[in-house]
Amino acid sequence: MATYVCSSCGKEVETEDAGMGSRMTCPACQSQSAAGAVATTEGGAARIGVCAFCLSTIGSGDAVTACPACRALYHEDCWRENGGCAVYGCSQVPAVEPRKAIEIPVSYWGQENKPCPACGKEILAAAVRCRFCGATFSSAQPEDAAAFSQRSAQEKRLPQVRQRVVLIFVLSLIPCLAPVGGLWGLVWYPTHKSDVQALPSLYAALCKMGIAVGLGQTVLMALVAAMYAAAHGH
Repeated sequence: MATYVCSSCGKEVETEDAGMGSRMTCPACQSQSAAGAVATTEGGAARIGVCAFCLSTIGSGDAVTACPACRALYHEDCWRENGGCAVYGCSQVPAVEPRKAIEIPVSYWGQENKPCPACGKEILAAAVRCRFCGATFSSAQPEDAAAFSQRSAQEKRLPQVRQRVVLIFVLSLIPCLAPVGGLWGLVWYPTHKSDVQALPSLYAALCKMGIAVGLGQTVLMALVAAMYAAAHGH
């Protein structure tokens, strides 16, 4: 009986002496290799194998560490440097480092820096706030001064737009004020559509429902008035 070391994973595998030199299947990694690299024998103390990390021979005088889970052999410094086993599926495989800790810094158009659209100074391409003037951006994507100015002006208008939408909806619900809410919304919404769409979708729905309800009530009241006038005209 002899023991050889798998050249792929480094695990010690026992085999009959007659099998040495022939191709064997490793029970750990299922790879086939020639069973000629003897790790230990019953009659001697030779210790020879292949470290799965550095892929170099493990000599009899080398400091060796065996994986506590699958018993694969490694150079002691290779095991310590890599922090675990190299055999796929082994419970001692080191944890994968999160991508955010090793990813390349974000860049746009091949540049790692971009000019601040507010003050013009160079900042990181991934920055969403200028460290010089304090300007904030909706995303890390670069934008020119005109787009930044337009977006900033729209953000200042949004609170007033939000109040107008709520007012139009409330007026449209009150029967006697429905014509005011419906007609006002019908004229106001097309000219402020982009601002309304910048708000949460609820506000666009409220505005459209307010216009529909206001105009509907206005038409209904006009029909009732016409029918009343026709009935009393005779």
